[in-house]
Amino acid sequence: MAFKLKVKESLFGIDRSASEFGTPVFMKDLDGSVLAEANRDGTIFIDKRASRKEVDAAIEHEKVHLQQMKQGRLDYTDDTVIWKKDTKSPARVYKRAQMMEGAKNLEWEAEAYKKSKK
Repeated sequence: MAFKLKVKESLFGIDRSASEFGTPVFMKDLDGSVLAEANRDGTIFIDKRASRKEVDAAIEHEKVHLQQMKQGRLDYTDDTVIWKKDTKSPARVYKRAQMMEGAKNLEWEAEAYKKSKK
């Protein structure tokens, strides 16, 4: 009996065309109106329902967040977002329950929208 092995990208949900070395992009079901997420491990999650145009724009936007995290300016927990305007500023802690994720008026989002032109 013969069988065909699946390629690892399809097993794990990796979008090969959107991924780069060190920044794999995973297509998955995301909660509610969330289109994309940048993760501390350098990965990006994109909602499976996103169009190709939305995927491209979201990746550009989420890469800004990845850079913010690498610079030590952005971090998060399940309950909070920790933000520093620059590396010399004190950190501010925001409760996630009291904010609209992805809102353009949040400092880290405003920077990402501006730099990604999304």
